[in-house]
Amino acid sequence: MVELVSIGEFARLACLSPKALRLYDQSGLLPAARIDVTSGYRWYAVGQLEAARLIAALRQLGMPLALIGPILPLEDAERAGRISEWWSGVQVENAARQQLAGLLVDRLSGGGSVVESMVEVALRELPARKLLCQMQHVHRDGLMAVGKEFIGTFREAGVRPGSGAAGAPFVIYYGEVNQDSDGPIEWCWPVPEEQAQELAARFPGLTLRTDPAHQEAYTHQGPAAQLGAARAALAGERLLAWVREQHLRPVGGFRVMYLGGAANGGSGPDCDLVVPVR
Repeated sequence: MVELVSIGEFARLACLSPKALRLYDQSGLLPAARIDVTSGYRWYAVGQLEAARLIAALRQLGMPLALIGPILPLEDAERAGRISEWWSGVQVENAARQQLAGLLVDRLSGGGSVVESMVEVALRELPARKLLCQMQHVHRDGLMAVGKEFIGTFREAGVRPGSGAAGAPFVIYYGEVNQDSDGPIEWCWPVPEEQAQELAARFPGLTLRTDPAHQEAYTHQGPAAQLGAARAALAGERLLAWVREQHLRPVGGFRVMYLGGAANGGSGPDCDLVVPVR
């Protein structure tokens, strides 16, 4: 027989608050073992303590709830690998945050605004393409879920991305996305000209439009899962500095392009940070 305890007792044993337990229940991370249909009172199994303590520890590290969920069903060795990979990304992000802070302090102190970085920037030509798009307002906490949902729509329908940069899905940032600002952003999936109308009919919730032929400056950022806000901001500064050095002019918002893995799972796609120019 499963031993159940009240939410208050479970909170004490797990060193969590009842408020946190309700949040984890509602988000699907740690559902209550039983909920009284009359009072709505939650009861938990003692066997759920290990998961509760793991969630609490990961939240102390700052891991988002959306990333904790996929870790919980894994074996310990796989959990350790996922946590190690995520923490490596956090360290990269912290290093980028430190560089970005130094850049801002130097600029505001009257120093030069040169971005010291190992970021490599290049220029490429993209042809005119048909796109299926979805404009959305989203804060940073929901950004990953929105992207997975958009890409998942095509994956579930068996529609694969095209080859190279011209066929890769991407997202355009028309406004800042953080805890305070919700964009907007536009998710875009390139589709072949001859299939555009047919695919538009299959996805009536998306908008079909043309992305005109253009040049774009870009910098490869490696695994998309490791592209945090500070690292993206620092790379964006370098990208814009390079554009100015080449006497080019940015047109439109920053883009993040997802190269490979976007439709077939695996370790996830790599990404480029992009700005169209003329």
